[in-house]
Amino acid sequence: MGKSKRRSRASRFKSAPLGKKDKSALNDEAVNVKRILPLLKQLQSAVPNDRSMALGNVVVLCEDPYMRKLFLKEKLAHLVLTKLLSDDNMDIVVEAHGLLRNLALEEGYDVCAFLWRSDIWKSINSGFHKLEKSVKWLSTNTPTKKESTRQLFDFGDNLLSLIVALVNGCGFILSDILKSGKLQEIFAVVRLIAEYGLEGINGSFTLRIPISLFNSILDLLYDLSSESLDFIEAVTADSYLSEFVKALPTMQITTANELTGVLIQGVLLQFLDSDITSEQANAIIVNVCSTIENINLEQMKKVLSNADIDSELKDSSNDQISGKIKEFNKQRALAAMHLQSIEVTLDIVTASLELIAANSEAGGEPMNTDLIRSLTVSLPVVFQSLFDDFKVRVLIAWNNLLWLYLTLQINFLELPNEIWQTLWERLSANDETEDKDLSLRLGKLGVTWALLKTVQVQESQAAYLERLQCDNVDFASSIIAQYNDIEGLEEEEVQDLRQRCCGVLGCIAMLPGHVDLNRQIGQFLIEQMASGKSSPATLVDICDVLIDIYCDANFDYDEPVFVQGGFVRVLQESVVPNLKQKFKFVDKNKDAELKEKCQTTLSTLERFISYKSTEHR
Repeated sequence: MGKSKRRSRASRFKSAPLGKKDKSALNDEAVNVKRILPLLKQLQSAVPNDRSMALGNVVVLCEDPYMRKLFLKEKLAHLVLTKLLSDDNMDIVVEAHGLLRNLALEEGYDVCAFLWRSDIWKSINSGFHKLEKSVKWLSTNTPTKKESTRQLFDFGDNLLSLIVALVNGCGFILSDILKSGKLQEIFAVVRLIAEYGLEGINGSFTLRIPISLFNSILDLLYDLSSESLDFIEAVTADSYLSEFVKALPTMQITTANELTGVLIQGVLLQFLDSDITSEQANAIIVNVCSTIENINLEQMKKVLSNADIDSELKDSSNDQISGKIKEFNKQRALAAMHLQSIEVTLDIVTASLELIAANSEAGGEPMNTDLIRSLTVSLPVVFQSLFDDFKVRVLIAWNNLLWLYLTLQINFLELPNEIWQTLWERLSANDETEDKDLSLRLGKLGVTWALLKTVQVQESQAAYLERLQCDNVDFASSIIAQYNDIEGLEEEEVQDLRQRCCGVLGCIAMLPGHVDLNRQIGQFLIEQMASGKSSPATLVDICDVLIDIYCDANFDYDEPVFVQGGFVRVLQESVVPNLKQKFKFVDKNKDAELKEKCQTTLSTLERFISYKSTEHR
């Protein structure tokens, strides 16, 4: 007991969920009666050991999405908040915070918002006070029992990682923290732990705290700085933390693991931000990729899937079981750390690519040869090796890399080993489960858009199009189907999806020698612009694409499609009135940026109509 490992990060590697596989056939009520309700009742037992055992079981069962749903339906979060966070047994308090952290990580906004609005901060702050008091005592005393020290550090780990989970799950929580005194309370705890935990001279340090707690400090600095410039400014204004952050890249920590190294590079990246040079960006990319290169993916997945533990325990004698469980938990903690290291590495690489692109577009320094080598040789290999197990993150990284290639005028299609072909095959692979995953849909569409834009700028497109097989009505229809497949999505998600669909359609609509394909796409876009169901943000995106497609009368499709199809009349009579009506209801006080885009779009469209009306005369 004492600490709930961040199992949620590894849940997708489970090969045998704890619930039955055919969950559609399960009777929720029967499962509640048999498993859920007895455990919830036991959590409220007067006997501490009963509560402790029940909590341990709940933590494990909540790894399974189906069981977690049933527990939450029976108000598990409320029970933990009201009963367990203030338990007399400190082990239970520590584990309860870890459970809430796991729930926040897995369930996101709904759980995070509920916890925050239920004043979870009161418990976090109370925990901070206990932590501060104990760490100050440790600074001048030697504990008689290691167990109490372990429990204390586990508590600190759970508190800090709970804050990170809450911030990641719900945007307004970070705003609340930044606008109140909560941030300084967090800083006070981080300072105290870091000051106590770090011992060393001349840049070489040993830790008096577990490396997991030190990593949680780094994770908090990395995550919150990636979300807010105000947070970065607050850290910079803190005399201790600002020096701590500056010293991180040169620290040699004897017990550091892969996650430590990766997070240090992540913190460095966030605090450099737009001031980063191409040399620094390359160093960060090389460092994080080198840090994870020796991780055994297959072993990591095997441990996280619980593939062998059941059979091993079944064949073990009673006196062996305890030792095997302890060893398995140790292996699982290592595997979970490796998993997080890879995920954070991909996030850091993705952010680095975005900063490099922004600096290049702003006319910054020329790219050095080492960075170009990393971009064109090293990263494609890394992405290919991690694609199957980290699809969403790798797709986002590929998206940024492909757009960066375009910015730097690097021809992706001419890189060695025809990497583009392998990437396209993976994008084209049909998987019914993946088709329902919005993150994967967005990732695939984004990379498809960037890849087709790359094809679009080639002098000779025919050879690539023949292999891609995307310049046909069926492919366009599949993208249109994606555009319309929005059931269950929120407004912002719909906008993100449709923006990518429009980008893909725009690329294939502009291919020369494909008049019928252009007609199909042009008519679809015009219909959406005239539709009262399209949101203002989506109308802005469609308008940009439409103008790009038909900006030049010399395009072979302009006369037969735009002119003969009477697009000008439709734009004047149906589209412009619809845009004016839609844009009128965008509140500039609530979304000033969108309001400005709407006004600019309408003005641009009216000039475009005027130009196209006289272009063929």
